Amino acid sequence: MDITIRLATAADAEACGHVAYEGFRVVNERHGFPTNYPSVEAATRRVRALIDHPRVYGVVAEADGTTVGFCFLSERDPIRAVGPMVVGPAVHLSGIGRRLMGAVLERARGEPSVRLLQETYNMQSLALYASFGFEVKELLVVMTGTPTGSPMEGWEVRRLEERDLAGCTALYERVHGFPRTNELRDALAKGSPIAAVRAGRLTAYMAVPTFWIANHGVAETEADVQALLLGARRIIEEPLSFLLPTRHAALFRWCLAQGFRAIKPMSLMVIGEYQEPRASYFPSVLY
Repeated sequence: MDITIRLATAADAEACGHVAYEGFRVVNERHGFPTNYPSVEAATRRVRALIDHPRVYGVVAEADGTTVGFCFLSERDPIRAVGPMVVGPAVHLSGIGRRLMGAVLERARGEPSVRLLQETYNMQSLALYASFGFEVKELLVVMTGTPTGSPMEGWEVRRLEERDLAGCTALYERVHGFPRTNELRDALAKGSPIAAVRAGRLTAYMAVPTFWIANHGVAETEADVQALLLGARRIIEEPLSFLLPTRHAALFRWCLAQGFRAIKPMSLMVIGEYQEPRASYFPSVLY
């Protein structure tokens, strides 16, 4: 099998969308978990958005002229983030994933930190990423649902606005030690982020509340998280979905009592610098 690794182009979106859908479907169904994308069309839209983004680097693997895998590296903010990386089911365990990962890590050489999220039950990807030097820093669970409680008094929960970006950046830096402004600005352009405001100060936000894959967020306290989630139900009709660190045990139990369901486990893996988060947070599938 002749394998070629090359840069992703707009013409690759459809083929990569099929690879993404089938790749995630087969792995997740094998372990009894729901897949990441409901359809080939949804996967293709996600891939096309990444290929089209000027600050996302992508590579494609071809086997004898057929697209069999791909990998992206987000360069939007100071932290470099790998994902998604997918190899078609027919060519699993053929070394393609290793070559794709090698290509994006070469691109990220010299950066202070590279991160990704991995499905904890996928032993093959866990071993692959560990062999490149990634270390597990956080165990998480995908949560989804609509909270049953009433909005909490003392907080205003509303759509995020352009004027909030400075406050969001400051809050994210306090929690993680670095900004994530550009990715949040991308979400704001689509009108998806929501924020919680207490005593005139922004205390929590989520970037894409109904799509855990892209939904990162931070909060000053667990009470701010609760207010954010309860207030969101008045703004958003669809179920909320987000990644919750399992070490926040009390917040995890609260979410379950509110009717959220735990869907599947994930692991945050890191090469390079890492600061323990200083408050509540939600990573996206990148970090």
